[in-house]
Amino acid sequence: MGDEAPISGDALKQHCSSPDQHVMADSDDNFDDSSVGNITDSNQTGKRNHTQIRDNTDTDTDADTARVKVTLGTKCYVDGSARDRALDSMGSLIENDIGGLTVSWSIDIRDDEFILVTLTGGDATAASNLLAETWGEIYASPKRTDGDIYTGTLDSWNESGWTLDVGDEYVTIPASELGLGQGSPTQIRDRFGVVQHTPLRFVAGETPRLADSTRDQLYEWTREPGAGRVNVNSATRGEVRATINRAGHANDIVTVDRLGLLEQSVICTEDTDPPGLIASIGSYLRAELKCVLT
Repeated sequence: MGDEAPISGDALKQHCSSPDQHVMADSDDNFDDSSVGNITDSNQTGKRNHTQIRDNTDTDTDADTARVKVTLGTKCYVDGSARDRALDSMGSLIENDIGGLTVSWSIDIRDDEFILVTLTGGDATAASNLLAETWGEIYASPKRTDGDIYTGTLDSWNESGWTLDVGDEYVTIPASELGLGQGSPTQIRDRFGVVQHTPLRFVAGETPRLADSTRDQLYEWTREPGAGRVNVNSATRGEVRATINRAGHANDIVTVDRLGLLEQSVICTEDTDPPGLIASIGSYLRAELKCVLT
């Protein structure tokens, strides 16, 4: 985050709640829609050389002072006030995930825009495992094993396949290994409504492929009840919900699923036209929006 100080868990608790209050799971939905029109564009991620992924060596023998770092499989790629709102949201979500454990934590944004969480305390290892399970974890390439499943975010796409950002390098899933039916990689992305930066799971190897869990999730979007979905990037869940409310469509959606910190999936009711919803809310969001039709 440049010269910005990382956000600490203790500071977030003081800001968000009194000692007798509990931060609710959807606390990032408490968003002031007066700033909806100022949501910032996503930035294309450039090439870089960043190899430090997780520091498991900085662990003291005293369990109360154990310190662990975990890089989550989600990005913060917006700037200005949008970044501040995103980090506030991330802090609330982490508090919900690990607030019951004996651990303090801080958040930082790496040069490659992935979220780095530093955890300190007796439950630091358990907390890091819980966060990795919830968000996915970014591993350095030497720590990835062929045949195992890892997380990356959709960076780019062309006729050759989908390219995932996995932290210290880019991994291309060939068109033949997407496993999502006929069509070019670009057509498949459009059909399943996969917006840039969406976290996706893949199987590492000489020829990487999308993980079965990711394929199943994308297919489920096209088969579930209702009219379909609208997928959005560059906005928190709270921002998307506030935008929908401001546009007068609160009754036209079922809920908003969180895909990543800044990637959301709006589930439409049976009577809602997803392309029409995009047309209505698109002017409020500087983001990529794609629909999934069922």
